[in-house]
Amino acid sequence: MSVSAQVLAEILSEIDPRWTLHGIRALSRRASVIDLTKPRGSAERLILLTHSQADRERNPHIARQEYRLLKTLNDAPLPVPQALYLCKSHQPPFLITRFVEGSAGHSAVPGRAFPQRLAALLRRIHAVDRRRFDLSFLPKLDDRTAMDGSPSAPEQRRIQAAMRRALPRLEFNAPALLHGDFWPGNLLWQDGELTGVIDWEDAMLGDPLADLGKSRLEILWALGPVAMEAYTAHYLGLNQGLDATALPFWDLWGAFRLAHFASFALDAQAAARMSGQYQAFLTDAIRRLDSG
Repeated sequence: MSVSAQVLAEILSEIDPRWTLHGIRALSRRASVIDLTKPRGSAERLILLTHSQADRERNPHIARQEYRLLKTLNDAPLPVPQALYLCKSHQPPFLITRFVEGSAGHSAVPGRAFPQRLAALLRRIHAVDRRRFDLSFLPKLDDRTAMDGSPSAPEQRRIQAAMRRALPRLEFNAPALLHGDFWPGNLLWQDGELTGVIDWEDAMLGDPLADLGKSRLEILWALGPVAMEAYTAHYLGLNQGLDATALPFWDLWGAFRLAHFASFALDAQAAARMSGQYQAFLTDAIRRLDSG
């Protein structure tokens, strides 16, 4: 989605009339960097966030919800980008946030403790106090919506069949704030310290194990099986009040949504490695779910 320089300049003048727009450049599939100048010639960067057509069809209110969530979490003990502006008049809508310094990915924080740090961070997200912060506007993930999605691959049909078999005997944990896409690529670090948790467009309310299950597969791809198990054990150790019985169900829920992994593999070799890990993850989750 493109936003004209004229529209952007008008919006920036509403945020701060002293700003001068210099340009906009793509950063990722949904984020662009806005370069501007503040008074006395100092430089400033902002982020413009858009949403794909598929995301807008899935959730027509996605821009408004992400903006409202960021505004809410700006007062919570979480490092999230500061939300500055929601442009509802533009079609499609978009939002503008502060730029967060840092690098994404596990390479930004070397060391064996990285999985444990990820687990502690996920716990912080799930611990956001819903009595203090109103999150009722977010989509709900429950036993009905967990089964949403039309399978387009044999693996997805296999996943849904296993989830349906298990659903009548499962109980889920009390809902918490879910990031929805928690993985190293959505975490920014600088000098070994976390500076930002980004990309909240998939946030919802649901069983914390849903975030854990989906991110377990992401950690497997990024860091390998040993790191995935260390991440899982540390998270569950920090959340001993959770019933982990349904974790294989949420593993499969995440695997269903990440079945298109080949589209974001760096090359054919990476796609082949990820495919093998995906199949092993899938088989193990179905075995654990059926035997539970």
